Amino acid sequence: MRGRRPKPSILKLLEGNPGKRAINKREPKPAANVPQCPDNFDAYAQMEWDRTLPILQRMRVLTEADGIMLANLCYTASTQRKAQDELTRTGLLIHRGSKKAPWYQINPLQKLINEQIKILDGICSHFGLSPATRSKVQTISEPDATDAKWARLLKR
Repeated sequence: MRGRRPKPSILKLLEGNPGKRAINKREPKPAANVPQCPDNFDAYAQMEWDRTLPILQRMRVLTEADGIMLANLCYTASTQRKAQDELTRTGLLIHRGSKKAPWYQINPLQKLINEQIKILDGICSHFGLSPATRSKVQTISEPDATDAKWARLLKR
C-alpha cells in the first residue's frame, strides 16, 4: 500500500468526517486480549517478548490480532541481537587481499544489522514504541465504552 495509512473510522467520525468519504461501518474491532507467545522462539526472542508485552499492555495498544506483529518484532530483534553479537566477536572490518596489497571491507553483518533496525523501526511505529509515533497510536478503550461509542456514531 502506498501513501498514508488509512485513518481508523472512529477517528474520522470524531473529527466530523472532513473528507466526506464513506465510513467503513464494518471495520473489525479485535478484542483487547493478550496474544499467545509462539513456542518456537529462541532465547533472545523470548526475552524480547517478555520485555515488550508488559509495555504494550500498559500502553493499552495490544489486541488479539497483534500477535503476528509482536512475534515479528521479537524475531527481528533476536536476529539483530545475534548479528550484533557475531559482529562484536568478528570485528567491524574484514581483512581482504594479500599481505602486499591489503584492503579492508566492512563486515557484511553490518548490512544485516542495518536491515533489522529498519524493520524494527517500522514494526515499533505500528505499536507506538517510539516518541515520534506514540502520538499517532490510539489506545484501546474499555470494551463497553468502545461498543457504545461505535453504536452511537454509526447511527448518525
